[in-house]
Amino acid sequence: MKLSLHTRAVSGFSLVEVTLAVAIASLALITLLGLLPQGLEMSRKSALLTSSSNILEQVARDLENARFNLLPVATTTKYFNDQGTELKSDSDEIVYVVEIDPADPASLPLSGATQPYLKRFIIKIANSSNPDFKFGLENRISYSTHHHLVAKTR
Repeated sequence: MKLSLHTRAVSGFSLVEVTLAVAIASLALITLLGLLPQGLEMSRKSALLTSSSNILEQVARDLENARFNLLPVATTTKYFNDQGTELKSDSDEIVYVVEIDPADPASLPLSGATQPYLKRFIIKIANSSNPDFKFGLENRISYSTHHHLVAKTR
């Protein structure tokens, strides 16, 4: 009786191949996890910018729709939540504080004369839940400043 040894070809991966595949996959996963905080920070900044833009648009629209003689002549403070809804100063939902400051009389470029039918407003928007937020040089990095002109049309 003759005994023959047959070797079969085994299909599958060797231990070295599996180890290399796991190492490559873990390296890719670690790289992607390193990008996660940056993505979250970018998402947060984008949400803040969107909310601030919506609030600025709402304040500018309110100024434009008001009668010219009823526009604010003194600094006004308004409060908003994260959805852009205006709130009272004693609300617990305050996320944004907005200061509307009627600036110096407005003049057109190349004309030194002030225009009686044109008013300039400086709108400052702070992402702060403190209703007593102080707009000034010490907090300058904490808020954005926008200029808006309103013309008398009627």
